[in-house]
Amino acid sequence: MTRRFALSVLAAWLVLAATILARYADVAVPMGYLVRPLLVAAVLSVFIGAGALLTRSWAVPAAAGVAFLLAFTDLAIFVAIVAIFIVLALFRRRGRLQGSVDRPVLVVAGIFLAIGVVRSLPLFEPPSTAGYRSVSGGPPMVVILLDGYPRIDTLAKLGFDNERFVNGLESRGFDHYPNARAEHTRTQKTLLALVTDLPVNDDPVDVDALRDIRREMVVPPGFVEVDPPVGFVTMGPGPHVATIGPTDFEEQLIGQSAIGVLAPDWAWDALLAGLRSNVAFELNEATSADANRVFIHLMVPHPPFLPEQNGRLVMPRSCWPTCGLFVHTYYEMEISRADWAKGMASQVESVNGQLLTAIDRVLARHSDAVIVLFSDHGGREDRGDEAELHRSFLAARTPGHPGLFGDDPVAEEIMRVLLATYGSD
Repeated sequence: MTRRFALSVLAAWLVLAATILARYADVAVPMGYLVRPLLVAAVLSVFIGAGALLTRSWAVPAAAGVAFLLAFTDLAIFVAIVAIFIVLALFRRRGRLQGSVDRPVLVVAGIFLAIGVVRSLPLFEPPSTAGYRSVSGGPPMVVILLDGYPRIDTLAKLGFDNERFVNGLESRGFDHYPNARAEHTRTQKTLLALVTDLPVNDDPVDVDALRDIRREMVVPPGFVEVDPPVGFVTMGPGPHVATIGPTDFEEQLIGQSAIGVLAPDWAWDALLAGLRSNVAFELNEATSADANRVFIHLMVPHPPFLPEQNGRLVMPRSCWPTCGLFVHTYYEMEISRADWAKGMASQVESVNGQLLTAIDRVLARHSDAVIVLFSDHGGREDRGDEAELHRSFLAARTPGHPGLFGDDPVAEEIMRVLLATYGSD
């Protein structure tokens, strides 16, 4: 019985691990994103293996089959597994199948895993600080990227007055730049231009290009990056503080699993609860991180919309899991433009309060701190307004250098101006 249980657990884990690696090979995320899913797969395999013992001599194939059904939601997979079990049962009943089917099942599952390993090996990213250099001295710096934060004129167009937040920043020594813009409309392109001197266009990219961009994005000198929960916009070499919330890779695994199909509302609420906790964690790192310079990438106010009202989410689940958790526009989310505007206003208001609280904590600890809040692109509220895609938000507290970024600041130049002003070596 013990041997059968161990083999059942192994069969389930081989299938789940192979599925995770197969999907990892198709995305552009850090290698560290594999750790939690593989650990969860190991725990889940124990329960699958224990349950499979109820089938006695069929425990190993049953465990593998259940793992396949949990990992895949494709009807063809379900039909194929049922057909395989029926064929095996008929063969055994007629005496054409001698001995146990455990070994063939484990061999097939092992081959499935080996294929995933082979596909993933070229993507291995050992921890590296190549190209990164530290910086000593200078005032503390906190740079916060607010993904998709609309400019004040865009918010006004949506019916949301952001003057109170701007006034709150100005009372804390910030300059607000109402004409700020981003040259690019994709986060990865803005980041690449922000932290490198490479020529960057705004053309769409495939998975291989996203991986190349990640490798080029070295954490700026002296900074530690507090990682966002989206892998392809997480910088490459340099010191990092890993995200604690669910990542986009984990979200894809859940959305494509049986959980995403059978219990989408529960999974949606759990994912958003994790993202809310992660926002609080990232902002806490503004004061608790050991580094003198911190770069924080918040995936807000970018959808999904996280605020709660009376214990319930303001916005419905919309299109997930058929669409990604981080789709941005109202038409991708399959909601009305009015609902998108309502969700964005609620999200911005919530984020504003959290930001002011975090800023007050930073200033209580470092009265000379340099603090920059900026967005990587516009809010994307209007499908036909190309200019809106470039209307980014920028407010900065730059002691000794008021109006540091000029009258027509560009998001991609922020880091170069900061390092030139406050020292990069």
